[in-house]
This record gives sequence, structure tokens and C-alpha cells, in this order.
Amino acid sequence: MRNRSACLAAAAFLLAAVGCESGDAESPTAPRVTTTVAPPTVTAPASDATAGEEAAARRPDVLLLIADTLRADRLPAYGFEYGKTPTLDRLTRDAVVFDRAVAASAATMPSHASMFTSRFVRQHSVGYNNGNTMLADEKTIAQHFQEAGYATAGFIGNVMMLDRLTGFARGFEVYDDRLPQPEKNRPEFFEREAPQTTQRAIAWLKKRAGDRPVFLLVHYQDPHGPYTPPERVLRGISLPAPEEEPRLPVNETQSGYGGIPAYQALEGLDRQSQYESRYLAEILYMDRWMGLLLDAFEEHRPDAGHVVVFTSDHGESLGEEGHWFEHGHTSMPDLAHVPFLLRAPEVPAGRRSEPVSHVDILPTLLDLAGLPVPADAVGVALGPYLRENERLPARELYCDLGLETGIYDDDGITRIRFSSFEAADAGNTRDADVSRWDWTPGGPPVARDSEAEVGAAAAAYLADVKTPRVLTAAPDPKHVERMRALGYIEPEDPAD
Repeated sequence: MRNRSACLAAAAFLLAAVGCESGDAESPTAPRVTTTVAPPTVTAPASDATAGEEAAARRPDVLLLIADTLRADRLPAYGFEYGKTPTLDRLTRDAVVFDRAVAASAATMPSHASMFTSRFVRQHSVGYNNGNTMLADEKTIAQHFQEAGYATAGFIGNVMMLDRLTGFARGFEVYDDRLPQPEKNRPEFFEREAPQTTQRAIAWLKKRAGDRPVFLLVHYQDPHGPYTPPERVLRGISLPAPEEEPRLPVNETQSGYGGIPAYQALEGLDRQSQYESRYLAEILYMDRWMGLLLDAFEEHRPDAGHVVVFTSDHGESLGEEGHWFEHGHTSMPDLAHVPFLLRAPEVPAGRRSEPVSHVDILPTLLDLAGLPVPADAVGVALGPYLRENERLPARELYCDLGLETGIYDDDGITRIRFSSFEAADAGNTRDADVSRWDWTPGGPPVARDSEAEVGAAAAAYLADVKTPRVLTAAPDPKHVERMRALGYIEPEDPAD
């Protein structure tokens, strides 16, 4: 977090999200389903209303699946031989697989905001903050679908960053962020695992009469640490351990630099292969339940078309640059390279090598549903290029963390590490560390010897920062201490 006031604001927001506030706050284990009420509308003439309903009924159902903390190179669809994902394998056979999909950020909230608005991180009001800002005036993907007559619902597993207070719930008739269980090692951090998320999403689908198309967003938290899959699932993973594998220390903080973050520590485990096996098992666990959801989705309005996108918000470090089992610290591929699968009617299956981004999700899904793409979307509607087998336009895509920005293009990565947040806010690269890297998906990035430069388009992006909308509150000091214990606020400096 950038300063103490921002940390305090984040503390109040996050504690409200998990139900830790006193008084009228909701219990985090109680049912927590929000039904948003659409604003009053003017009734159209019967003939126009009927025509609109008929047009909506012909549109396809749309499913957006988002996994938390899932790096692409740990999936069989991206060449990993030790992973098991039968559902994603089935989806891959009929889908377009994008080999160079780039997350908009290495943190949850900024990435989701880019998915929801088709704007890069500096262009939306969440910015590169992760917990103390919100969407302000941006129109969300759910609002677009709702206005077109879709039934809209979102089922969320990470309320800490996707709570309704953030503005992400706008446009969803149902926004279900009920979190029934505490996380291991951080009992005040509640989450929802794949079975509960899937069952509630399927129950919502089965209640639909079928007279309206649906836009359904389902977010799976399971790959996020700590990695605690059921033992029966873990037994299905066979990841070989290297000889003389070093032991990792457990850090006292939530940082994964040089060792295991405190919140990830599991008793008796101190080797990378042990943790990575559990990470792969969490992915398999999610995959199995996601298969049931896909079946139910395809059975809903069976004669309608079905559009599916699967992606993740960011990856997870597994030892790269000395970081283990964490995210949010770099724009390099261990965190920026995410899966991106697209299945849609009349879109031929295959693989694409061009870079794509989270910002492409909104225009792509609206276009495939036959809806207009907003003029201010910075992403590309991928469908027309895929149907015509045309190459996507050359462009620069940003994975932006504030202090570090990765610029991805057809030829590699430009990595910018700013000297301060003030320099980052100003887009001032004069004193920044700028390096150029070659990168082939499936392998590590390789630094080039030549000097790197920031092009005009990237410089303009870096310098044009939308002012974030900050959530403000005066939290109880006890709540602040709880948030420090959870690792969302750094320990207080005695000099303050």
C-alpha cells in the first residue's frame, strides 16, 4: 500500500467485506446475496417491447469463467505435462487458445476492473491499487448485457477484492459473494471453494425460465493460496521432485521473497515441489467442479448458442527472481501470462500466437452476442478476426502494477521499473530501469543486451493516469491491527 491513509481506508473496506465490523455488520458465514434493482424504465409500446424480447431471446448465453491466481504454464492446454484439467482439456478441443494472453495487472482488483471496463489499469478509477479504490463512472460489462435484456448474475469467491462496495456489482441482478468458510492460517479471511460456488451458480441457472439469455460470471478462488486441496485430489497429482531439492524458510511476513509467505506455510512442508503439487491439485479440484457448471450452462436454453471465455486475473510466482508462492510484485510472465480460452458459435477452434489482453474480454463478448461495442473500449473484439482467420492488429498491451509496468508486443517485453510512486504516477521514465526481454510462452524471458526504449504510445499511456476513486473511512484501531495480522497492511513503523 502506498501510504498510511490509503492503508487505513483499505482496512475499513476489507473488514466490512468479510463481516468483521461490529454493530449492524453482516456475519461472514450468513447468506450474503445481493439483488440489485434496475432503475425505473419507460415502458415502450407493446410492439416494440415484443420485438425487443424476441431479439433478446435469439441471443446466445454467455459464460465468463475467472480463476484466481492461475498461471497459464501450469495447464495442460499450455503444454504442462504434470497438470490435470479434464474440463479445460474438453473446452480446449472446441476453443481458440491464445498462447500470449497478458493480464492487465498482477493484482486482483485492477485486473478485474480492466476485464469489466475494457480499459487498462491507468485508464480506470480502480487504478493499480488493490483494495482501497472502486469503479466510479465506468460502465461495466454486466450493465451492457443487462441493458440488452440479459439475465445477469455473478458468483464470487474473493470478496476481499470484489465486494459490492467496489462497484463491480453494478449490472448484476444477482451478485452472490457469500463466503462460508475461513481460510487456513488467516481465520478472519473468509472464502468460498469450488463446490459451493458451482452449486449456487447452477441453482441460479436452473431457476431461469429460459425466456431470456443469460450473462453469467463465475469466479473461482481455489488456486489462490494457501494451497489446501482435499487429500483425495492431491493423490491424483504426480509432480516429480528434483534431487537434493533445497528447503525454503518460512518468512515472518506475507512476502514470498526468499521463502514461504507466512500465510502460505503448511506444517511439515518446506520444499517447492510440495507446495506446487498442492497448487496443481487446487487447479484440478476447481476444474472438476467447473465441468459440472459447464454441463449445466450448455443444458440451459439448449437450442441457443453458448459463448464461453475462461481466463484468470494473474499468475503466481514459483521461484522466479527469488519469489515463492506470491503475486502482485512483478509484471513478468510468471504473473502476467494467463490462460485465455474462447469458445463460440461459428468461431473455429485453434491456437493464436498474437498477444491478447483482459481488455479484449468486454468487446469480444458483446460482439459475439450481437451487441454494439462501446466506442471507448480500448480492447479488440476478437470474433471477426477469428472467423476470417485474420491476424490481430499489432499493438502494445500493458501489465501495470504502478511501480512496475510490463509492455507486451509481438516481439517481446519492455519492463519498466519506476524509482517511486510519484515517478510512476507521472509516467516519468527518465530515472526508471527500462529493460527489453525476449519471451516465448512456455519458457523464461531472456534479457537482451541492447538498450531498451519506451515508444510514443506507451509513453502516452504511462503519463495519462485517471484519478482513482478512493474508499475512505475511519476504521477502529483494533480492526487495523487485524488487517496487519492478515498481511494487508505492513507493520507500523515505530518512527511514525
